[in-house]
Amino acid sequence: MRPSDVVVDRLLVLVALVALARGYTVLIDGTSWWSTVSLVVATVLLTSAVVRALRVPGAAVVAPLVATVVAIALMAWVFVPQTLAGVVPTSASVRGIGTLLDRAGVVIMEEKAPVGAGAPIVLVLAAAFGLLALNADVLLALRRAVLPLGILLVGVFVAPAVVVGETPSFGTFLLPAAAWIVLLWRHASPDGPRRWRTDASVPAVIVGAAALIVAAVLPPALPDITAVAKPWGSPPPDVFGRGINPMLQLGQNLRRNSDKVALTYTTTSADPPYLSVSVLRDFTGKTWKPARQRATDRYEGDYGSGNYDIERQTTRIRIDELKTTMLPVPYPAVDVEGLEGQWNAQRVGALYSSRSADTRNQTYTVTSLDKQPTAEQMHAIRTDVGPSLEPYVELPDDLPRSIAQAAQDVAGSEPDEYAQALALQNYFQDGSFAYSEEAPVAEDYDGNGMEVIAKFLKAKSGYCVHYSSAMAVMARSLGIPSRIVVGYAPGEVVSRDGGQSNYQVTTDDLHAWPQLYFAGVGWVGFEPTPSVGAPTGFTDPGETTPEATPEATPTPTPTPTPSAQETQESTTEATATSTDTPAPWRAAVGVLVAALVLLAGPGLLRAGLRRRRLRPSGSIEDRWREVLATGRDVGLHLPVTRTAREHAAVLGERVPGAGEALERLVTAVETARYARPGERRPDTADDARAVVDALVGSASFRTRTWPRSLLTR
Repeated sequence: MRPSDVVVDRLLVLVALVALARGYTVLIDGTSWWSTVSLVVATVLLTSAVVRALRVPGAAVVAPLVATVVAIALMAWVFVPQTLAGVVPTSASVRGIGTLLDRAGVVIMEEKAPVGAGAPIVLVLAAAFGLLALNADVLLALRRAVLPLGILLVGVFVAPAVVVGETPSFGTFLLPAAAWIVLLWRHASPDGPRRWRTDASVPAVIVGAAALIVAAVLPPALPDITAVAKPWGSPPPDVFGRGINPMLQLGQNLRRNSDKVALTYTTTSADPPYLSVSVLRDFTGKTWKPARQRATDRYEGDYGSGNYDIERQTTRIRIDELKTTMLPVPYPAVDVEGLEGQWNAQRVGALYSSRSADTRNQTYTVTSLDKQPTAEQMHAIRTDVGPSLEPYVELPDDLPRSIAQAAQDVAGSEPDEYAQALALQNYFQDGSFAYSEEAPVAEDYDGNGMEVIAKFLKAKSGYCVHYSSAMAVMARSLGIPSRIVVGYAPGEVVSRDGGQSNYQVTTDDLHAWPQLYFAGVGWVGFEPTPSVGAPTGFTDPGETTPEATPEATPTPTPTPTPSAQETQESTTEATATSTDTPAPWRAAVGVLVAALVLLAGPGLLRAGLRRRRLRPSGSIEDRWREVLATGRDVGLHLPVTRTAREHAAVLGERVPGAGEALERLVTAVETARYARPGERRPDTADDARAVVDALVGSASFRTRTWPRSLLTR
């Protein structure tokens, strides 16, 4: 295959893939990521094209390998530039890319399309399209591979439709389809790619145009694929599905913008309770996981042996739109009545779950404890972390130093555990942090792992997952046992009946909060998330200005709505970063460099061919072929039907100063072609170079940049 055919084929594939990438805006917000994806695709295809066009030995293997290495280096430069040794990727680059891919997995699992154009997601899409480009390059090197290439392009085209259920636009389809039809026409000949010929081209154009017209007219008449795609593109209906880590689903459900009533309840408590559904004890460093029951775990409703008041509260709950095998209950629940089906009490968290029943249409009454120690009693507590509490203070060995240092700076100087807990809670509630469900996604620190927590403490913007995770980890770093509870904030009052209040809890009230353990009292909930509920605190008898509402679980305000200032700050921050892509200036520079390479590519390729043909060990035919190619580059008419002597007559008019060298070269060509075998043949390397240099010296800049010989035989 001629070098020009190699380049043209891959340029057509580049056009097709870059155009198809625009269709993925239904999966990723904005279009700024498109330049990064296009840059990776262009790098893979053009790198392979150059290696193949230069006919490097073993190009079938070397070209994809070199293209892969260059693409990986490019992605390291764009996504993890701080890990490079100069411009060379290091092992830290590999780890950095791996970390971004891990985060992308969490975002894909949690988010509903379109997701924010953060670095992890853009990296995944760029790598995916780079791999597609590599596969297309390999297919082009095979005989009769244009049809499989078409199937590959169709798969890329329909993928967004399968995920989100939106029929792709015809505009996205048109350009890739046209590029593939040109490829099909070029490779229709058994001899490989060919130039434009009227007898073959006219039918191809007619058939291709007819196919595109049918593609534009037919889809409206076909069944919509939305019904098929809905189960793929819709998020899980509930956070609390069997086998699902609720921490991984919470962020997605908070951003679903579907405010449905999950349940209603009536309580005798003066302060409405938080409703616990799942307890997360095990922190892996990447996420929190639900606690597994152990034989040594005590039922938590029995905890509490201090000399303080304990009141029993009754809460009657009616489930509306919530299907789960885990029961929402106030903490700690000591009795549940009225349930249908078999439900089992869980030791950890004083929760209830079932293997066979679920919460649909259930109405039940929960008796729970309201423990009321005084602030003085809480300050006097010293907790001994024995074997039963060790899992609640475990942290990864590679916990970022910034997290532990932040905990020390905030609460390390406090005299007791309760004072440290209050200091941590106040740190998040003092107004320097903002509530935002979008900013973590836009700035690529969504999730609840230790790296995410470290970034959250710098950005100071996030939602309950970030606040609860950060406070729980910081408490553990201070030696205070902690865990996270996932469930529902108290909701909103809808009516009052005598001494009881009726509350309504919606899907917007999904929440996560930390619990810290204090000996003699048990697990106490805290509220670090701004604008949700009220901070936890205990009072002493006779105090007229309490530290906070006297409640062993976080005490909410009736409507958990951010303040105007917080809403404005978080909205502004989310808006400012929602369209950011990783290192945008790097992508822009990369696109500029790629454009320059594309513009200079033909000239560079032509220079490489010239060097190979004029090498000292080359043949006379290679040298003469280069002389003719250079003559065509400068606009001379040198048809293949003419003899070498006739070609020399035309060339001589353009290079009068190299006439003698041209004469010796033509004589050598004629000798090589027509002389008897064994006759001595003169060395023509210097003569060929003299003629070529004279021709190149008369060429314009445009002629050198876009040489015509690459497009002709």
